[in-house]
Amino acid sequence: MSWTHTAYPQQVSFGEGTSDRLRPMLKDVGSRRTLVLSSPSVPVDRIIGGLGRSVVAVFRDARPHVPVPTVRAAVQLARAENVDTVVSVGGGSVIDLGKAVLFFLEQEAGTPGMTFADRPLLTHIVVPTTLAGAEASPVFAMTDPASRHKQEALSPTLVPRWVVYDLNLVSLTPTAALMASGMTALGHALSAVLSPGGPEAAALGLSALGRLYAALSNLVQDPSALPAAVEAAVLAARGAANSRSDLASALALLLGGRCGIEHGVAEALVRGPVLRFNQDVLGERGEQAASLLGRSDLAEALDELRQRCELPNSLTGLGVQPEDLAAVARMVQQHPSFRSNPRPVGEADIVSLLESVG
Repeated sequence: MSWTHTAYPQQVSFGEGTSDRLRPMLKDVGSRRTLVLSSPSVPVDRIIGGLGRSVVAVFRDARPHVPVPTVRAAVQLARAENVDTVVSVGGGSVIDLGKAVLFFLEQEAGTPGMTFADRPLLTHIVVPTTLAGAEASPVFAMTDPASRHKQEALSPTLVPRWVVYDLNLVSLTPTAALMASGMTALGHALSAVLSPGGPEAAALGLSALGRLYAALSNLVQDPSALPAAVEAAVLAARGAANSRSDLASALALLLGGRCGIEHGVAEALVRGPVLRFNQDVLGERGEQAASLLGRSDLAEALDELRQRCELPNSLTGLGVQPEDLAAVARMVQQHPSFRSNPRPVGEADIVSLLESVG
């Protein structure tokens, strides 16, 4: 067995009120012209005020699924203000927008990242407000509104160098959004366990999976479970960074772009059917994952967690039409996870999987 594990250069801070200490961080990295990215729902004014005079621009219009026009507007603002630092405050879409800004500015400058050791063109600091885990990945996704197709791009220099988890800020995120992003985190843990890139990724996934399942189960009724959920999500994301993206994540990605469904909601709906499809070939790792959840049936455990988290229980209830399922089944065949799925899968299988969600 051969494997490669890439440890991206990244400093992680975790605790209460950590986002209040961003200004010294900007000073340490020599930031002079900072662009702050956020979405309309994120309470970011206190952070902006704390950053001082280095903030030259604020972009508050990050949108779910990162529409291409939004990326274009943020890139234009960053270029016009000649920024040297981007601070992204929000969930996965905000962090992906920050990575997209870096990606296109590096392309324009003729300095695209080639290896994990390359220095990024801009400093990127992220303050996650959900459990989605985009901060650990060199990948971002954006959606073309015309075709309703969501595509991924990557560069090794896109992994943010500084990640600041502020439990006070995360606690302000609505419970429904936290639960949905928690299902994305659970997918990361499963990827790290079932499709690891080496022993470190597998160890991170194994450490995260049971802890995250328990924390999410409790978080619905008990806010004190939040620190455990965030910590487990951090482990899951870091494990998934060296694992293969799986079919459930790819289907959720495409359903989001096509139908506007929140990624975590889509992933919560499709993961059970994908696990059932692959069940006979998951072997010892599948049994190990189920045992960490204290169950014999992994897919059933995840479906029950989705229900406990009060997330939607069908695609049709979210407005998904048969033609959408057919389109997603065609598009997913271009995703690497389609070819790497542990059991051979065809277009008809994908339609059947999606139809089984209801």
